[in-house]
Amino acid sequence: MHIRLSADAEADLERLAEWVRPRSPQGLDRLLTAIFTTIAQLEGFPLLGKEGRVDGTRELVVPRTSLILIYTLPDAYHLDVERVLDARQKYPPEDESAAE
Repeated sequence: MHIRLSADAEADLERLAEWVRPRSPQGLDRLLTAIFTTIAQLEGFPLLGKEGRVDGTRELVVPRTSLILIYTLPDAYHLDVERVLDARQKYPPEDESAAE
């Protein structure tokens, strides 16, 4: 299975890094390791996460963090990480839930 990060997921990671880096560079390293270890687990076990709150998505909590990976399985060969969000963020946004 090929893992792809969406532009939104990359932006989420960048914002996370910008917030954590000045507070704890070592903490950022541990956090990124946890995120990418969890993503790597999805490569072998793509159904590890639960059904998402938005149709067609799945969600998986990054262990020992408050982060949630939002991902989709567009076909049998790809897993797309759509977002990396803090569990305290409002998700889905109002405009996405209204569109369903």
